[in-house]
Amino acid sequence: MFSLKVRPAYWFALLVVALVVVTEAATKRSSAFEQLDLLVDIRHEILSEYVEEPDQEKMVQNAARAMVEALDDPYTVYLSPEELEPFDREIRGTFSGIGAEVRFDAEERRIRVVSPLEDSPAWHAGVLAGDLILEIDSQTTLDMTIDEAIDHLTGAQGTVVVVKVRHESGEEATITITRAVINVPTVKGLRRTADQQWDFMLDHAHGIGYVRIQQFTEKTAGDLRTALERVREQGVKGLILDLRFDPGGLLESAVEVSDLFLPAGKTIVSIRGRTTQPRVFTSTDDDLLTDIPLVVLANEASASAAEIVTGALADNQRAQFIGSRTFGKGSVQQIKPISSGEGAIKITNAYYYLPNGRNIHRRADAEEWGVDPQDGFYVPMTPLEVKAMIEKRREGDILRQRAGEEGDAAMSPQWIEENLKDLQLAAAVSALEGKIQSGDWPEVGKSGAIALAQQSQRESLTRQRDLLQQRMDQIREQLDKLDAGEIVATTAPSADLAADEEMEDQSPTRPAAGEAKVPATRPGPATEPVK
Repeated sequence: MFSLKVRPAYWFALLVVALVVVTEAATKRSSAFEQLDLLVDIRHEILSEYVEEPDQEKMVQNAARAMVEALDDPYTVYLSPEELEPFDREIRGTFSGIGAEVRFDAEERRIRVVSPLEDSPAWHAGVLAGDLILEIDSQTTLDMTIDEAIDHLTGAQGTVVVVKVRHESGEEATITITRAVINVPTVKGLRRTADQQWDFMLDHAHGIGYVRIQQFTEKTAGDLRTALERVREQGVKGLILDLRFDPGGLLESAVEVSDLFLPAGKTIVSIRGRTTQPRVFTSTDDDLLTDIPLVVLANEASASAAEIVTGALADNQRAQFIGSRTFGKGSVQQIKPISSGEGAIKITNAYYYLPNGRNIHRRADAEEWGVDPQDGFYVPMTPLEVKAMIEKRREGDILRQRAGEEGDAAMSPQWIEENLKDLQLAAAVSALEGKIQSGDWPEVGKSGAIALAQQSQRESLTRQRDLLQQRMDQIREQLDKLDAGEIVATTAPSADLAADEEMEDQSPTRPAAGEAKVPATRPGPATEPVK
């Protein structure tokens, strides 16, 4: 009979290894309990000695928040039981607010607007992408948490909230906004027909279509399919997919939208995390328009799902990306209920990766994030140029019945640039016209997108420094007059800076600052909703 003999030394070695493993595990558990003992000891001292009776529930919840905030991730947050009810309402899409995507700017320690939704109360009132919110109803936002800001910005339909903002130009403004129920239309054109329907053909003469996606929801892919079927029936030869100022939305929606333009088997996006199973999303045979030239427009306010689509179409050579570097929000969140029933945690558990392997998410001190246009297709717009373009859009229904009395000829790149103040859309039309006529993409922008983005950020920061220095000089002058016994009238910073805005015409728009944007509504594990 075959028998296996093992030397005693071998068993002794195994025993030693097992003891080491057990000892290390016990040490880790002991260390964890010792760390928790610190919290228990502090709580005991407060309850025993503090001059007033403390709110124990508040203490525990704030301790939980502090633990989460130590991760330095604005997307991982603790939700108390009281916060879960409005959270659930937002997931269902039934909420009332101002209609702006916001995040916490760690550098400024205040709330910043990522992008106001088009046609929202914030949009019509004059809130701009990149605005720093200084006050909400006269209450400072300095060190205000994102949840506190959301509580102040949301409210019953018809109620009013007053926000004081600082535009990227440096000008400050006080804006009154009437809250409304936010029903996000996801797919739009540039103009309407006589019966108020969106006309998705931008230039009938050249066969150029135009579709704008404002946010990625459950119905976006279906609405886009309807629009694409309509322009295909009209003989579309090239299409512009506008994702600028799109704050993101559902991962599934981004995958479905990308799938409409890609042949089967193409990588759309992958998800990887420390503890999650890697996932790769690929296109199916559900493509609708894979045989016509496609331009994707995106900018520094295009985030998350919008970045996934931009990267998927650009990396697969399906579309030419025109615009500027995207925002850099590429993390996935899931909602995990706390086992004790004391609320839930929305926790980041993975990152998005483009087909070329690039991590979308912008980390601290990162030099690369989001999606960049290729050389020759980087088309930046200054803050003043963006403001002028948005103001044109705010006028509402700028174009009716295919540019009104002027006909399709009015939709030339020159007409768009002069009348719509939209340099990026004009560049997209020029690129498509060249592609349709010659088969090659003509360069319509600048080269060296990363270097230009860094230069843009430097110019913006230099401009902010100069504005602050000017204000400091004015304050110093007023103090000198007071020291001399004079009485002076102080001047509001906004008045001092307003004139300078007119002179700011050479400063390209900088990439979005900070880690990433924080969703104001939160529909699902991989979304960036809106307030």
